Amino acid sequence: MISQESPSTSSEDESANVLSGTVHGPAIQAGSISGGVQIHWQAPSAPVVPRQLPPATSRFIGRDGELAALDRGLDERGPGLGAIYAISGMAGIGKTTLALRWAHAVADRFSHGHLYVNLRGFDPSGIPVTPGQALKGFITALGIRSDNIPFELDDQISLYRSLLDGRQILVILDNASSTDQVRPLLPGSPTCMTIVTSRNKLGALVADHGAAPLAMKLLDGREGLELLIRYLNTERVEREISAAATLVELCGRLPLALSIVGARAAIYNWSLASLAEDLRSERDRLYALDLHDSETTNVTSVFSSSYRSLAPDPARLFRVLGLAPGPEISLAGVVSLADMPLPLTRQLLSVLVEANLVGELTRDRYRVHDLLRTFAADQVERDEPAEFRRAAMRRYHDFLLLTADAADRRITPNRTRIDLPASADSLPMPMFSTPIEALNWLETEHANLVESVHHALHHGLDTHAWCLAWTLGVYFDRRGHASDRLHTSEAALQATTRLGDREAEALIRTSMGYAHARIGDFAEAQEQLHEALAILRQLASEIHEANTLIALAIVYEEQDRYREAKEHLERALRLHRRHHEPAGQAHALENLGWCHAHLGEYPAALETCKAALRLFQDLNDHDGEADTLDSLGYTYAELGQHDQALTHYEAALSLWRDMGNRYDEADVLTRIGDSYAASGDQEAAREAWQQALSILEELAQPDAELLRAKLAG
Repeated sequence: MISQESPSTSSEDESANVLSGTVHGPAIQAGSISGGVQIHWQAPSAPVVPRQLPPATSRFIGRDGELAALDRGLDERGPGLGAIYAISGMAGIGKTTLALRWAHAVADRFSHGHLYVNLRGFDPSGIPVTPGQALKGFITALGIRSDNIPFELDDQISLYRSLLDGRQILVILDNASSTDQVRPLLPGSPTCMTIVTSRNKLGALVADHGAAPLAMKLLDGREGLELLIRYLNTERVEREISAAATLVELCGRLPLALSIVGARAAIYNWSLASLAEDLRSERDRLYALDLHDSETTNVTSVFSSSYRSLAPDPARLFRVLGLAPGPEISLAGVVSLADMPLPLTRQLLSVLVEANLVGELTRDRYRVHDLLRTFAADQVERDEPAEFRRAAMRRYHDFLLLTADAADRRITPNRTRIDLPASADSLPMPMFSTPIEALNWLETEHANLVESVHHALHHGLDTHAWCLAWTLGVYFDRRGHASDRLHTSEAALQATTRLGDREAEALIRTSMGYAHARIGDFAEAQEQLHEALAILRQLASEIHEANTLIALAIVYEEQDRYREAKEHLERALRLHRRHHEPAGQAHALENLGWCHAHLGEYPAALETCKAALRLFQDLNDHDGEADTLDSLGYTYAELGQHDQALTHYEAALSLWRDMGNRYDEADVLTRIGDSYAASGDQEAAREAWQQALSILEELAQPDAELLRAKLAG
């Protein structure tokens, strides 16, 4: 008869103590050989069938792919091979929940029972279960009296594997800290199956023992809502569906965090909107994710146990990552933030990846879960002095700004530049050989760059905030990110005001003018540009004034106010000529040609555009060259010379595609379609319009509606 204690939970998703049974049978001597020593043990009078599985939760969501993988592992065990699965994932992601759900579903497939041990590898107490302790629990559960268990660990392993030999037993080794902790507990019999759960990836278990790795992912949005429904009910969640969706994201789609929120809502009958409000502040979020009842329902405590298991160097790098403004970061970014050599940085990051404290998205690109990043930020504020934190943030903002500037110079080599703040000399600087390469870096870092403007403003790095926002302006424009240009400019405007830098304020207002025009808010665009002009004229900053006049002219062009636009462009041209600025002259001439064409002044349009084209070609400015070819194409189309128009349009299209300028690519495709339609080739027209529409829909641009109308007509 087996005497067995009930399991108790010791971590957020790892539950139950080391369980043991006591069996009293006749003193039959049996034995096995270990190291040449005869081991004697008292066999049970009848086979013992341990049933050690803790109860599974009723609030189980999704995980179909993981369950299917475990099913395959059970069904496809080869001759002489026992299946081992290593389930890994960050704290609170539901590793034990998955293991127990699957184990109960297939319990009848293991006729000789189930062994379970919580190895407490990340227990808040910091005291893991030793292999010897676990083995003694298993051996007694299999019917051996405790006074018959050998003293030496190797002898215990031999006895344990002898008892399992030929038996259909499922072994669950929960909450393991390392492969060394579980290695002695692996059955030797191919008839057994082993499930190991750990916050570490247990690479040695995969390499040495052929374990199949099973990395758990966060819930998706739908699954997160379903988990809340399991704690509440469908009607209540659907009644506050917007707040519920917000809660799912604020909890980072982490099952533990969502379970705590669901429990709080159920226990206290609080509205989901009020719970979402509690979680909005990053500083207070972790405090709100605590039921104040157990360390297993406290996100901070659960994360702390993973953090405490780190050696000092990776622990310091982890907390330094809490200073980064966004959830993703490149290896070069980590090098700048931590101020460490690249090889050492990569090595320490691999430790954090192994511990599932950092996710490796691609080679040399990493992600820290939002809640872990908040936890890291708390640790760095507590453990590192303010001077250290500020220096680290300054280095990282230097890196982003200097790299964004390098990318912008590759995209727009003739753009009027601004003075950047002085920075450290040893920053890792990516080099961009082509505009596409530069644009790809900007796209990859897009979310970080946007967040960095606000982060710099919040931490008093005002010059970085406005310089980065201004630097990103052309990129935002080319990729159709008008709202990002507007929001970063609004943050940058606060920075320039705080600095008292009037010229910087004018440059940011000019950028805001472009953004407002792109979203169709022409009144606000004009107001911002007029404010900028007033400041620049007061400062006698004529080159910037000329550039702002061109911006204002473009806003007038968008409203078909070509005569007003023309006046501003003529003044801009005079100012750029006075200061011998060929790039500025070329931009003014190209826009003048566009105005002439729309005013029916076709000879002047051709002459002006051809002058602009020569300047752009001399400057090797492919973007300006494409703009001018587009204007020439339009002029020829207005003259009814559609072959000429298409030749120029196609040349512009080729250049914009080479540069990755998606918005202007769609614009010229629209005009190519117009020229084909005017020439009577409706099929070619529809093909060009459809290509343009696909791009505008991808960029979520309002111009897409006009193209739908063309295609419908």
